[in-house]
Amino acid sequence: MVTVLVQVLLYATASAYLAAFVLFLFYLTGHGKAATAQRFAVALVGLGAAMHASHIVLASLVLHICPIKGIHFALSVVSMLACASFVVMRMRYKIDSLGVIVAPLALTFLVGSQAAHADASAAGRLKSAVLPIHILANLFGEALFVLAFAAAVAYLFAEKQLKKKKVGGVLQRLPPLDVLDRAEHAFLLAGFPMLTVGIITGAMWAERVESGSTVDLWRSLFGYATWALFAAVLLLRAARGWRGRRAAYGTIAGFAFAMVVLVMYLVRSFGEPSAAQSGAGVTEAALSQGERSP
Repeated sequence: MVTVLVQVLLYATASAYLAAFVLFLFYLTGHGKAATAQRFAVALVGLGAAMHASHIVLASLVLHICPIKGIHFALSVVSMLACASFVVMRMRYKIDSLGVIVAPLALTFLVGSQAAHADASAAGRLKSAVLPIHILANLFGEALFVLAFAAAVAYLFAEKQLKKKKVGGVLQRLPPLDVLDRAEHAFLLAGFPMLTVGIITGAMWAERVESGSTVDLWRSLFGYATWALFAAVLLLRAARGWRGRRAAYGTIAGFAFAMVVLVMYLVRSFGEPSAAQSGAGVTEAALSQGERSP
């Protein structure tokens, strides 16, 4: 019964994100009642985030897999946090239209989390006092970078439309350029300290847990490159006044590097046996126990 509820929450969350994306498209293109579509789209993102959080908690209890152990749940947590942050931050920055980017990204991360294995073998190795801090800092940082990326993409799109003198249509429903620029900077500024904590704490136990493979080496390099790119965007904005297009391109590049790191984690998870396949039987045993429970 509990496992059925876990699956229902998963499918309901995915459906909410997908429906929100469709409604955001209707809102931006002005089809039908755009204002109504906007309100329902935002509500669906919030509902999806709530169901998503419930799914994470319930699945963790049923499967006995901590969300911070492995990329399997990390992707899911990042997408949930990004949606929750969007719902909260939209009230301050009036960035409802960014949901057309946030919702499909959340859906993609959610689907990706189901494709990845829970790394039970790694879970036994990753024992360190700084591990929870390392993972949680990275998760919150990645969630804020999703919002910064969405604002950067919207900025470049809006600027291009203005250059073409297309002042109607989608552009009417996007925030002004200065609002997008400030929102992007705020999200990046909030996420950067968390990324820094993640880099520092990761370095503290990296030698103990890294296998030294080529994938591990490249993942570390891309992680440092991500930090350097975001640091450069913030530093150049403060020292040289870099704003607008330059900052947007830098933010998008940094986010792309961060996604490369996640993809490399996925590559490793696909290359390693899952808990059940390795003989640990964590998932199947937990599911069987859940099915026998009244």
